[in-house]
Amino acid sequence: MRRLPEVQSELRGVDGDPPTQRSFDSVTDRCTPRSGSLAEVLGEGVVRGPRSSAAPPSLNSTPPEARGHALRERGNLLLRRNDYAGAARDYDEALALFRATGDVLGQAQLLMDRGALRLREGVPVQAVRDYDEALALFQAAGERAAEGDALRARGFARAEEGDLGGAVCDYDLAIQLFLQLGDREPLKPRAGSRGAAADTDVPGPSEPPRARPHGAAHGRALKARGDLRVRLRNLAGAARDYSTALALFQDAGDRSGQASVLKARGDMRFGQDNVTGAARDYDWALTLYQATEDHLGQAGALKARGDLRVRQGDLAGAEKDYDQGLELFTATRDVLGQAAVLKARGDLRSVQEDLVDAVRDYDRALALFRTGFERRGQAATLKVRGDLRRKQFELVAELVGVAAADASDLEEALSDYEQALALFEVLEDGAGQAGVLRARGDLARIQGDLAGALSLYLGAKRLLEVSGNAAELSATLAEIARTHALAGRAVEARAAAEQALARADRATSAECRGLAEAVLAGRVVARDEASAKRDSRAPNGLKRFD
Repeated sequence: MRRLPEVQSELRGVDGDPPTQRSFDSVTDRCTPRSGSLAEVLGEGVVRGPRSSAAPPSLNSTPPEARGHALRERGNLLLRRNDYAGAARDYDEALALFRATGDVLGQAQLLMDRGALRLREGVPVQAVRDYDEALALFQAAGERAAEGDALRARGFARAEEGDLGGAVCDYDLAIQLFLQLGDREPLKPRAGSRGAAADTDVPGPSEPPRARPHGAAHGRALKARGDLRVRLRNLAGAARDYSTALALFQDAGDRSGQASVLKARGDMRFGQDNVTGAARDYDWALTLYQATEDHLGQAGALKARGDLRVRQGDLAGAEKDYDQGLELFTATRDVLGQAAVLKARGDLRSVQEDLVDAVRDYDRALALFRTGFERRGQAATLKVRGDLRRKQFELVAELVGVAAADASDLEEALSDYEQALALFEVLEDGAGQAGVLRARGDLARIQGDLAGALSLYLGAKRLLEVSGNAAELSATLAEIARTHALAGRAVEARAAAEQALARADRATSAECRGLAEAVLAGRVVARDEASAKRDSRAPNGLKRFD
């Protein structure tokens, strides 16, 4: 049996230290940060370029214990190539061999790898079981640092299956364990470092590095808990975890770990509209990723900086970042990374009204999300592609009227919305479902089906009241107000418009506020059946608030 010193680097996952965050939380879902990326939380290593395409070696005539280790290595290779079935076969055979030879640490390390595979396959419940067994084996072997890594990995798996309380508990236990192992002194980033202050970089004398036997592992646990705290909207706690993790990675000389924290803190600051702080974190993370030749981490940071530049209105700079990120994700064969960038670039091209190229990017992103079994990415891409097709329908309808517009755009938009809604329901994503229902309500209103539109808007409102998204709830209430006004229900229209303005926050769009104010001012008037039919067929029949 090999002891821990011989296999320390293998406990971190497939490749070693963590490189980057897969974002499509945000994907796709920046508004809802996840508990951390699979690559970071499970400790996948730096990816520096394209993988070899050579076939995995044959393992015939190899002694059992050596065969087990070789199978594990080959399984890791197949996992990096997204060959989940092949990796699972190798892992299962290796686990049987380790059990037969009594190699406790071999079993535990293999279970950690198989847990990572289960997460990639989208079955976190099975991943938790693998991590449970690995944790028990590490505890039996007295390998406490490895026990901390297993707790951290199980925490991520629990967060993925929705057990956020269990995830917090695991992260807390892992951090406490590393403190007991010697990392006792609370840390702050050293003066003069990029993480030394919340929003400034003040030069000053540097403290000498302090020896911490498990600093990098401790940092990974803190980083993972920080990611989860962002998801739970405990931003102050997340900022503290990121600050301490950054200091630990600095003391350990772990530049890849530093970069992962800076990228995550940049995401958090971006979500807080701290554009300056986020830009600084992304730039410094990119510098570190480039220095370590971590192409995958660099690609993730480029994608994030591209999103930031879109917010700043620098569309040319954003497109350049997306193109570079896509090139790196393609070179490293990261299917989901490619998909996330293509969706973001499609969003950018939609803003630029380059509708043909936007649809092309969405089509490619959707295919890649399906290849990677990423349902949330599929749902979000279907929703925005449906929005784009609805926009095409509306543009034509403004010119020639609803009845004369191309029905294929409408049918394709409805098909995308139906598929997106089904996926969001499976994911139990109320905000996602509400977004689709509101978009379908818009289509129904444009077609003159005010009763159908109101029903869809009210369904979206119920979901948003649970999710607590004030900006989306305000926009939905404004649409409800418009629909009531068009149907001649002035009292209900006024009440909904007042609620829309009362629920508005800084994220609420000017268009939403303008619509609610127009209803209150009486600029949205009722239509009888005859005028509705006439307007729906006449050029320019779709007025701004009609």
